[in-house]
Amino acid sequence: MLSAEHAVFLKFALTGDGYGTEPERGASYALAHHLEEALDAAGDGEVDGHELGQSTAQIYLYGPDAGMLLQAIRPVLRTASLRPNEAVLRFGDVDDEGCRVEVVSL
Repeated sequence: MLSAEHAVFLKFALTGDGYGTEPERGASYALAHHLEEALDAAGDGEVDGHELGQSTAQIYLYGPDAGMLLQAIRPVLRTASLRPNEAVLRFGDVDDEGCRVEVVSL
């Protein structure tokens, strides 16, 4: 993970059991890969993993500016088979409890 960076957490609703269906899990892994490619090309950040459970999925992204991260990945999100419900943008380090946080519906 990049140090002292902003973060974007993408949140998805899953069906099936608590970890979603197999196609949803596959789509979340594929989406994380495509997001990583987009961020690499833009030079705006990185994907730092994802989590599945409790009928949700999350993908974690870090970079120098949360707004720029979201802007860089929007084209990928528009064509994804599994689309996030919302993005949580943290304008500061994840350890900074006082940083500005915005929730964006997608």
